[in-house]
Amino acid sequence: MAERQNVEPIKRRSIAEIAIERILELIQQQGLKEGDRLPTEKELAETLAISRSTLRESIRVLDMMGIIKVEHGSGMVIHTSKLSDSILKPLRFSLMLHKHRLLELFETRRLIEVECTGLAANRATVEEVGRIRAIYERLLSCVDDRDQGISCEIELHEQINRSAHNAILYEVLLSVKNLLKVSRDVTVPANGVSPATIESHGKILEAIEARDALKARQEMLRHLDEVYERYKNLQ
Repeated sequence: MAERQNVEPIKRRSIAEIAIERILELIQQQGLKEGDRLPTEKELAETLAISRSTLRESIRVLDMMGIIKVEHGSGMVIHTSKLSDSILKPLRFSLMLHKHRLLELFETRRLIEVECTGLAANRATVEEVGRIRAIYERLLSCVDDRDQGISCEIELHEQINRSAHNAILYEVLLSVKNLLKVSRDVTVPANGVSPATIESHGKILEAIEARDALKARQEMLRHLDEVYERYKNLQ
């Protein structure tokens, strides 16, 4: 008698779930950007061949996810600039329950951000180096404001990664952007960005300004290792 194979059952999906996927595909296919309007509810329902009640259910989910904003009287707008707490809170909770994921995130950052920093030292334009300097100056001015400090640090890292001029590496980091935000919520002290973090970013900036790719990589690695050790000490 042949051994019975363990086969996963086919998962049934609701029409609303499928509609959400179709709407996201539509946004991508039409090249819609932040602030662009979606077709009207009637047009979308006809395009997707679903009822308007099912469409409204899908739109509510996308609104909650922070992808679409429903403006009463004006329609539906692409709105992803502020990710809803309904997404960040579960991510934060997930990282708390599955601490290995945050450690894996640090490993990912080591692999990608260290290389991006070295590339930025070689490839950043004069204007981009100026932007990195300006963001760092803003970081110095908000060390006691935890939320602003986190925001500035994220912006600083994004500008460095963007200045590497490697679209694939940058897209990979963008794909985990929300996790990076949550990880900082976990590791940044309650009283704001730490002096060690300020000092580390200053050294990274100096290396980039000096066009010293080797030192830029070393300083970014040192910074990420410090954050990694800080997280381990929280356990």
